[in-house]
Amino acid sequence: MQRKTTSRARLLAAAEQVFYEQGITGTNIDTVARAAKATKPTVYAHFASKSALAVGALEARQQRIAADLAVRLADEEPGTPRLTALFDWLASSYEHGNGRGCAFLNAAAESAADDAVTAAVRTEKQWLLHVLRELCVEAGYDRPDELASQLLLLIDGVAARVLVHGPGEASAATTAAARAADALLASAAHGHGAS
Repeated sequence: MQRKTTSRARLLAAAEQVFYEQGITGTNIDTVARAAKATKPTVYAHFASKSALAVGALEARQQRIAADLAVRLADEEPGTPRLTALFDWLASSYEHGNGRGCAFLNAAAESAADDAVTAAVRTEKQWLLHVLRELCVEAGYDRPDELASQLLLLIDGVAARVLVHGPGEASAATTAAARAADALLASAAHGHGAS
């Protein structure tokens, strides 16, 4: 059982990296198998299709991101500092290996006809929207749903800018998004006494 679990974890890690770097549609199962130092039959023993492997890789990435973000936010004071820290975390994420933008938006763009991949992308975006909403509630902002949606648009905007203009744009894009987030939060704070 341990060997089977290890093979699956290795396949997911390889798929996550290869799909992110080369795209889902542009990558075949053989490429993932080679990256995982596995055989094609091993891939199919764990995943019924390339789509299932892509979904598994996206789910694994989302779990890793959620854990990383939770650690980052735990170091911050409750309230507005956690919202602004989220943008610092985003900038750090782009500095440390996310040069192709958001893996989830990339997957959605290139796999639009794949309902399973699209569902995994929606799940991640709903999770992030929920995190933002909870942080807005914690900080005491009025209309947390609207504010969370606006903040998510900024985050997704950074991903789009990086995808279109390349990794060199990540720093400027995250800085611009953080400034826009600060302006949104300041505007929202005028309507209510946010902490």
